[in-house]
Amino acid sequence: MSLTLSSVKFILFFTAVAVIYYTVPKKFQNALLLISSFVFYLFGTPEYALLLAGTIVVNYYAGKAISRQNDPKKRKQLLIFFVVLNVAVLLGLKYYNFFGQTISPLLGLFGLKFELAKWIAPLGISYYTLMIIDYFSGVYKKEVDWDSDIGGFIGFALYVSFFPQILAGPINRAKQMILQFKQPRSFSYGGTVEGMQRFLIGALKKVVLADGIAIITNGVFSNMSRVKEGYTGLILIIAQLLYVFRMFGDFSGYTDMAIGVAKILGINITENFNAPYFAVSVNDFWRRWHMSLSGWLRDYIYIPLGGNRKGRLRRYFNSMAVYFVCGLWHAPSWNFAVWGIMQSIMVIFEDLTFLNKGKTENRVNRQNKAIRFVRWLYTMVFFYFTLLFVSTDNIRDVGYFFKNLSRFEPWPLFFNKIINLSDNQIANDMSYLLMYWGGMFIALVIIFWLDRKTFRSAAEGTVDFNPVASLSRNKRWAVYFISGLLILFFYMINGAAPAPPIYINM
Repeated sequence: MSLTLSSVKFILFFTAVAVIYYTVPKKFQNALLLISSFVFYLFGTPEYALLLAGTIVVNYYAGKAISRQNDPKKRKQLLIFFVVLNVAVLLGLKYYNFFGQTISPLLGLFGLKFELAKWIAPLGISYYTLMIIDYFSGVYKKEVDWDSDIGGFIGFALYVSFFPQILAGPINRAKQMILQFKQPRSFSYGGTVEGMQRFLIGALKKVVLADGIAIITNGVFSNMSRVKEGYTGLILIIAQLLYVFRMFGDFSGYTDMAIGVAKILGINITENFNAPYFAVSVNDFWRRWHMSLSGWLRDYIYIPLGGNRKGRLRRYFNSMAVYFVCGLWHAPSWNFAVWGIMQSIMVIFEDLTFLNKGKTENRVNRQNKAIRFVRWLYTMVFFYFTLLFVSTDNIRDVGYFFKNLSRFEPWPLFFNKIINLSDNQIANDMSYLLMYWGGMFIALVIIFWLDRKTFRSAAEGTVDFNPVASLSRNKRWAVYFISGLLILFFYMINGAAPAPPIYINM
């Protein structure tokens, strides 16, 4: 079981690390963080700690080999070789079963049988592989000087394994991240307060909203058609709506906690969300959701394929390739591949129609709120239905959802099923249900009130990713108090070891 950032064990672990970190001489700070990162990783997949260590060693010296090669042709060959090597490891450990099962019918024609591998994908491999590729690119283009910027082996090792980011990102860039490990860090009261604010709101999103909702959505989507009489109608509609909130609360919350933890340690890691549920188009949504991945895919797949430079048809092909990879990157499943393709189809549709951002952005900004609301609603409805390919186990369950969407059951039966889904180890009485559903609703209000402030701050020229800090003192302490109470209550519901993030194996 991984030591997720929202667990009590992690809070105790991090408190000890932070105290020692600011106590030891500054020259030992990086070594302490590296040891702490591997201790943290050992709680997840300890069998792959040696693989992580080997990956760090090989790629550290691979970067050195690229930087030392002055022949442009050989330099590029080294870059390609090491990129392919890392991608091959990722594909082998994460996608072997997926690719094997896909071609299994073809193998059967030749009398061959595919055997499923029993290994599991190492935690964080999808994230640190992309970060290593960015490191190679920086060294190859001489944007990152291997001798002066990397900060030695420990600096690079930290870049790959830094514990706040390794399980679920964000995908940091070498140029922005590695240089920070070269600088000694002193305790900053302001930075610590900001880090704690980010961590608190992240915990509210993850522990209260995401893990609270998971009680319902896990019960529905893991047993969609396998319970007596099945789940139908309004329960399916509500469960999918809750999953939309859960996905945001889980991933955005985990990112906030990672940013907060790093900030307390004097490290700034990249922002990953910019009020995505206020987007007014699918294209706009993907500029706001998982921004570190979107940026990486743009730089390392979309632009190398030709980007916008080779005509409209080629641009659409490049876009579809990016979203297809984006889907499969999230999970080795055709559900996710289809989900990615659907995103690209809608982005292309927007570009071909009146929804094109370049044609309508200024007009929409001048138009009334009703127009923006319609655009926002269409974006959210699209996300709602396409997210079915993520919330369900397989495409068959997606079909079950649509087939049973209009089968509404009597209200007494509906309420009984909702109560049964809401059950937990504490109680099943009305007071518990009011606190459970009321707590999630209050958390939702606080989260999207703050997210709206982030969204509106962009109009002032800079995005405020921590709107809590700009609140008046009374409002700020009200947020602290209410959030703290809700988190404690939902810790009681979920236990002291909250569920790992949805993206942990992505």
